[in-house]
Amino acid sequence: MDIELLIKKFYEGISTQEEELLLTEYFLNEKNIDKRWKEEQQLFRLLHDTRIQVPAGVSERLEESIGQMEASQKSIPKQNWYYWISGAAAVALLCIGLFFATRKPSPPKMADTFNNPEEAALVAEQTLVFMSSELNKGLNKVTDTEHEFEKVNQLLNKTFK
Repeated sequence: MDIELLIKKFYEGISTQEEELLLTEYFLNEKNIDKRWKEEQQLFRLLHDTRIQVPAGVSERLEESIGQMEASQKSIPKQNWYYWISGAAAVALLCIGLFFATRKPSPPKMADTFNNPEEAALVAEQTLVFMSSELNKGLNKVTDTEHEFEKVNQLLNKTFK
């Protein structure tokens, strides 16, 4: 049994109930524990000896409170992302403008940017593909963040039940 690994998992909040039982049994029954685990032994003894009475209705109130927090937090990030997306689009348009402005010096007389409509369509398509891929990267980060919120909520629900 790797006590160090189990303690690390315990402090990270990813240990299973079986692993926590193993740690509890180890710290309650072992007499000659390494000095570096003395504080953990005290913690597990305290957790084992303390019987906490949870008042009735706490779980329901916590779930209701968490639900309200989730509802209020979900609307805020979406609004912020709209600002972020519009800012990213403005930056992209600015970059595209700078690219074409610095690419070739302006001719002395008025002329079309492209003489060939197929070439213009190709550049427009490439630009739109680039903007789409950058936008998708940002949206993927939003999805990852939502998954992290769900994990935290599941952990909170599991802890307070």
